[in-house]
Amino acid sequence: MHDRSNTDDRLLSTVTWQTTLAIALLAALSLSLVGLSCSIEVSADTLVWMAFYAFFAIYFSFVRPNSQVARVLICFGQLVVVILMGIMLSYAASTVPLPYRDAHLHAMDQWLGFDRASYLAVLSRHDALRNALSYAYNSMMSQNILVLAAAILTRRLDRLQFYIIAFAVAVTATAAIACFIPAANAIIYLDKAPTELSTLPGGGHSYFPILEGLRNGTLRVIDFRSVEGLISFPSFHTANAILFVWALWPIRILRFFLVPLNLLLIAGTPLCGAHYAVDVIGGAAVACGAIAATTWLVRAHCPSNDLVQAIPSPIDWRPWLHPIWLSASARLSRPRGQTAPPENR
Repeated sequence: MHDRSNTDDRLLSTVTWQTTLAIALLAALSLSLVGLSCSIEVSADTLVWMAFYAFFAIYFSFVRPNSQVARVLICFGQLVVVILMGIMLSYAASTVPLPYRDAHLHAMDQWLGFDRASYLAVLSRHDALRNALSYAYNSMMSQNILVLAAAILTRRLDRLQFYIIAFAVAVTATAAIACFIPAANAIIYLDKAPTELSTLPGGGHSYFPILEGLRNGTLRVIDFRSVEGLISFPSFHTANAILFVWALWPIRILRFFLVPLNLLLIAGTPLCGAHYAVDVIGGAAVACGAIAATTWLVRAHCPSNDLVQAIPSPIDWRPWLHPIWLSASARLSRPRGQTAPPENR
């Protein structure tokens, strides 16, 4: 176990609480400003689990104090809050009715040499690869649980708190950027999927009807049972993939699992998330900014050398900024004449 003073732990907990409360207040204010409300229907089972959680959190915090158990329970609650508030911020950001920027994002993809048709063509011939990308892309919630479990098992809750702070910063930045650079997605703009359907003819899912409802004002109540990601640029899946590796990097045994899994997650964003390649680069930039902001916050509020040194060390992000699939797709693309992109929706 990495020994640090109780003062260090209290200072870091204070920063984590401040970050959690800040994103909660920001989400509430944003929803109020854009006129959105939430429809929350909680099942009896969920109420029971919430009651158990509240009881044990209070019990180990005040009745029979156990700082380690209380800290675990509190961190779990903070992680849930920042995830939910991040989703709420994405809904609020999606109400901004600025013109879609898909044409600009597609043009940047072409400049980067990424050809979506070639990318999809390669994957259509390799079912195993498609399945692997889909599995990795859908692993975000499982990886959040892994961050929690790994921090508990290694008795390093500071790593979990670093992750909570960085997650809150990244998801807030993602929503703020999406306000000014809204986009449908590549399935709608390039693949010409039906815009009025949530369930696509091929069996896929499109969030476009919800996005349009938020933008045109016909959707004003968020159903908590079916919330989903709505932001194309920047890719939060990419940002979160980098944060997973960053938070757990000091646990060497997990690197051999986390790095390939999250490289696959990033590589699958154009397929599973209908993202543009530039969305991935934007998500990587958001993650790097969130890591820098987290480091600054901890150093500014927790001057202890031991605590500052406990921040996960930076890693070489070049493989993330230039994923293997990006260069591979450029090589697979055949030279073709440039055509003007279709009119943006």
